[in-house]
Amino acid sequence: MRLTASLLLTVLACGAPALAAEARIPLASHRALYDLRLGEATGGKAPANAEGMIAYQFSSDCDFYAQSLRQVVAMQPQEGNPQLSESRVSTYEDGRGQDFRFTTNESGARGEEVEGRAQRASDGALAIALSSPRPQKINADSAVLFPTQHVAKLIDAAEKGQKILLARVFDGSADGRKIFDVTAIIGPARTTPDADSAAKAEKLRGLRRWPVSLAYFPEDRHDGAPDYVLNYDLYENGVSTHLRLDYGDYSLVGELTRIEFPTPTRCRK
Repeated sequence: MRLTASLLLTVLACGAPALAAEARIPLASHRALYDLRLGEATGGKAPANAEGMIAYQFSSDCDFYAQSLRQVVAMQPQEGNPQLSESRVSTYEDGRGQDFRFTTNESGARGEEVEGRAQRASDGALAIALSSPRPQKINADSAVLFPTQHVAKLIDAAEKGQKILLARVFDGSADGRKIFDVTAIIGPARTTPDADSAAKAEKLRGLRRWPVSLAYFPEDRHDGAPDYVLNYDLYENGVSTHLRLDYGDYSLVGELTRIEFPTPTRCRK
């Protein structure tokens, strides 16, 4: 949930291991709706008010993972007219972590479509090829993770009681050329009732969840503040609640208000 819209999709040594070995409980296919509201706001650049929604879908079907996300935010600046922004992201990731395809669209003056594909060679090295808005190729080493890989590693680290997880992540966000150094702070497991209204779903009952804080730093910057920070509760089946997107001058708080779990696809053996 990477959660700009692309960061919500990220909530993941040598080559990328199969995800089945990373998460003990399978990542659950689900459709989720989050209501957004303004959280903390400080300084002259912070909005006077903001509200919106995130519609998110994650599919874990056989040997691939697909995600789609639509984020809409209506913001009232302290001065001037209201502003409406919309972002759409879709990704495809194979279960072995070898192939990742992504498309992002953002509204506004600088909005444009970014489309590309990242593939691993036999030695794990990553080749990123952008097809839109203009062709470009980027190379990265085998340590870089895709979004679902990162989520699986977070859950694995949480189950082992680790408090910090450092990772390099490529999720196709922004202009499709950034690889982030992501610092994850993981809190102790929670089993108390979840306050988000849709968290009472039967398939979430009895599952552990961990408070997670992700700080995203560009890989070419090793000091200073992160580009953004994402906080949320991560369930052991991959569902997220209690979103908090921190943009520095202000934050957006997201509540899970609806969730559906579609019937799993029957895979060929």
